[in-house]
Amino acid sequence: MATLYDETDGVVISGDDARGGETGHHVRYILAAGLTGVIAAFAGVAIYFGYDRLHANLAAAFARSPFEMLQAVGPYAGLLLAGAVITGLLLGAWNMLAGRSEDGSQAFMRFRVVAQFALIVVIMAMLYVSAG
Repeated sequence: MATLYDETDGVVISGDDARGGETGHHVRYILAAGLTGVIAAFAGVAIYFGYDRLHANLAAAFARSPFEMLQAVGPYAGLLLAGAVITGLLLGAWNMLAGRSEDGSQAFMRFRVVAQFALIVVIMAMLYVSAG
């Protein structure tokens, strides 16, 4: 184990302790911005390459019955709501772990619960339509 000796104070620090400094508070913001950018890039690519199929499904569904419209739109709504649930969960946990106000964390968790309820409603509606 390597040690460092400070000649002015005469302090001996182990190599592990010497490398264990604080990296700054801006690192979490950079990581959050990077993660958000990656998610937005993947969403953009998915929308770009899946837009024609989505447009065709919606146009065909609006021309027919509401049940067929739900079958066409349901999977996309489910994916969007699942993303909202995961986003609310991650933001709430990040806010709590960062030591910020409890009100913000509670707001994110409330958003997650509402998105979860909406996701369950969409899933149940899709099951109802597919059974009939």
